[in-house]
Amino acid sequence: MTEAASVRERTDRRIDTFGAIGVTLGILGVGFVIFGYSPALLASLYVGMAAPYVAIPYTAIAVIAREFNARNRRGLTEDDPDYRGDAARFEMFRQRASMVTAIVMLAALVVWPLVVSPLDAASGPEIGPLPGPSLLTFGAFAVVAGGVSIVVNAPSIYSGSVVRSERYAIRKRVGAWKLILANTIFTTLSWIAYCGFGVYFLTEVM
Repeated sequence: MTEAASVRERTDRRIDTFGAIGVTLGILGVGFVIFGYSPALLASLYVGMAAPYVAIPYTAIAVIAREFNARNRRGLTEDDPDYRGDAARFEMFRQRASMVTAIVMLAALVVWPLVVSPLDAASGPEIGPLPGPSLLTFGAFAVVAGGVSIVVNAPSIYSGSVVRSERYAIRKRVGAWKLILANTIFTTLSWIAYCGFGVYFLTEVM
């Protein structure tokens, strides 16, 4: 590969990365505005009340399915027909979107109780049976972000070739194994954390 081709490949990869970040943030932002600051907020309230009953078992099934697929064939090599080089190099849009979504979800979960939630206390008592505005709007964000997370992660979780290629990269320390490992940790933490928030949301609303 010539130096010019190598530079062009790195530039294209950088553009693809920024594009994935921009598209993911755009989807999360637009979805949050629609479901958090419009009459659709009521829909997100009902979805939020039902979500914990679905999210907890779905998370358990997703983690088990991912680990089963990862261990189903430990002998995977780069010559194997199931090997996905784009997955090992973290070049798939859904991988990058998954990481962006997980980071935003975890960051929001930290910011909400420290910054946004105290605004409810300062604004006075709650009106009627509904929780404070910040809990409602954060619940809307959780619904949107959770939906995006499922859409971008499900195809990879239930695809044995993608999961095994990612684990191969981690085991052999090849490709973008650090990004793959970080994404695995961030996504798993975000799933568990939002299951916890779903239970909290349900107890507050009910």
